Amino acid sequence: MRQAVVQLRADAGRQRHWTLSCEPTLLMRWLIPRWNDFQARMQDADVHLVAGGGPFSFASGIDLAIRRDDFPWPEGCHAEPLFAERVGPVCRPDKVDEWFIHTKAGLGLKPHALRLDTQSRPNAWQEWAAAANHPVHGTSTHTFEHFYFSLQAAVAGLGVAIGPWHLVRDDLDKGTLVAPLGFVEDGSHYCLAAPKPPQPGSMPAQLLAWLRAKA
Repeated sequence: MRQAVVQLRADAGRQRHWTLSCEPTLLMRWLIPRWNDFQARMQDADVHLVAGGGPFSFASGIDLAIRRDDFPWPEGCHAEPLFAERVGPVCRPDKVDEWFIHTKAGLGLKPHALRLDTQSRPNAWQEWAAAANHPVHGTSTHTFEHFYFSLQAAVAGLGVAIGPWHLVRDDLDKGTLVAPLGFVEDGSHYCLAAPKPPQPGSMPAQLLAWLRAKA
């Protein structure tokens, strides 16, 4: 039955209406602010955006998915890489002197700086520390339920969050946030997942090209 559903949805690809599932924080902070440009370029494409994170199934009502490759893909899934994940500590500009310190080894996080954690990516600080070869001292933390809450808390000046570059690039451009220690690749990538490779000229192929251009 699942194979039949997938085949029917694929046949409808000459169809129609597409449902694109995207990780919530990426959807909120990166994709939606740029989506008007895609719609202007693809006026005939009927694409419905939905928030979804982690494992997924094309038999559950979605046609395409944008996910970070930090979990096994569904069997038969075709994944096209979009961009590498680059992460770094971010905070409000007026909090840099309060939470960061200059040492002989360079700029570092002060032990009393409040680190903002999130249940949806609980190892973000450890992963950044390993990728940047930068120790994290102190135990002062505040944990939020979702990743976008921790980033918004950083914008509000509540502490220092681990910010993926694509998710905070607009804040950096506006000067709302700064990244005193820069960004490093953590080894993961965001990908566009589909039941099969996008066919040239199809909506998924054009979406893939647009996503890569915007990255």
